[in-house]
Amino acid sequence: MRVPYIKMCGFTRPEEARTAVMLGADLIGLNFYAESPRAVSFGLAAKIQDAVHRASAERKAKRPARTVAVLVNPDVEHVLGVLSHVNPDILQFHGDEPPHFCRYFRHPFMRAFRMKSIADADTIGDFMGGYAVGFLVEAFSPTDYGGTGKVLSYSFAKAALAQPRGFLAGGLAPSNVREAVRMLQPYGVDVASGIEVRPGHKNRELMAEFVREVRAAAREATD
Repeated sequence: MRVPYIKMCGFTRPEEARTAVMLGADLIGLNFYAESPRAVSFGLAAKIQDAVHRASAERKAKRPARTVAVLVNPDVEHVLGVLSHVNPDILQFHGDEPPHFCRYFRHPFMRAFRMKSIADADTIGDFMGGYAVGFLVEAFSPTDYGGTGKVLSYSFAKAALAQPRGFLAGGLAPSNVREAVRMLQPYGVDVASGIEVRPGHKNRELMAEFVREVRAAAREATD
């Protein structure tokens, strides 16, 4: 089993994003949802992105580190503003955006799915192809869009991750990600609250441990 892509989300400090990349994170999430405690301005996001790209060049890994702009039910102007002022590598639509909206910008994107039931996996294919580079699944919350710390049912996750390029999110932490990777073998994993001391502020030791656990799970699946 190859090592899943590691996405760490909700950075608010350039130095912490740099540390994440040097420790092995492949994707760094920047939150543009105003109601999130992890939301960043265009100016701060641009600084974080610069730190990510510089660290990526320095570590010289086979997988270059990329930035992901997390958006929740944005209007067209908001997305165009993010692209104009920050130009992230990937857009992540984390609300209820339809396929045509995600493709409208002709920019690499991921779509997040907050799963209520196994049947929700049937809609994933509508978003794939074209500019889609993957998708993300997490547990449903009636009030929050991501960052809830809720763990997705393994049966729901398995149904969704049967499709290619799926990221597992929701409630992952160093304490449980090894088992999740071993059991589900996702294309990638996504973490936010599981590596934080408080929303938006990452802990170096937790980030390092998360990466170690993901890599260990991949080795165990191969053995």
